[in-house]
Amino acid sequence: MRMTSALLSFALASALTGCGGSPSTPTTPSQTPAATVPTPGPVQLAMFSDPASSFTTSDVRDVQDQIVRFDVTGNTLIWAADGRSFAGYPVSGNFLGAGQNFQVRFGTKGGERRAYFTETVATTICKVEVVGGQLLVTPTTVHVPES
Repeated sequence: MRMTSALLSFALASALTGCGGSPSTPTTPSQTPAATVPTPGPVQLAMFSDPASSFTTSDVRDVQDQIVRFDVTGNTLIWAADGRSFAGYPVSGNFLGAGQNFQVRFGTKGGERRAYFTETVATTICKVEVVGGQLLVTPTTVHVPES
């Protein structure tokens, strides 16, 4: 039980670091397989609302147009490609993460309104990927299109 608590504490603390920092250094919310957690009970997807329009969505895109979603009951990020969940992503309005280091911002690409996973301060779209079972969130210099 202590080992599980320690791993969970480490995973949550690591998730708070954001994707800010050196553009060449990816951030890993966890260094352990414990970051991938089964979602207990029913999933309740967060719905994000564009303050400039009536557009709402649960699909949030990264810089490569890969989709992530957020379960508000488990405070997890869900990798839409295969349904894996990663702890440490509570949602507060359009802000993500316990430290609100990430923010969902809205833009238009190819005439389609979209939501993007961005850094709160830098306002750039993050690259989100799963490598070796670990979630990697990396900063980019790409801004939200036609926001």
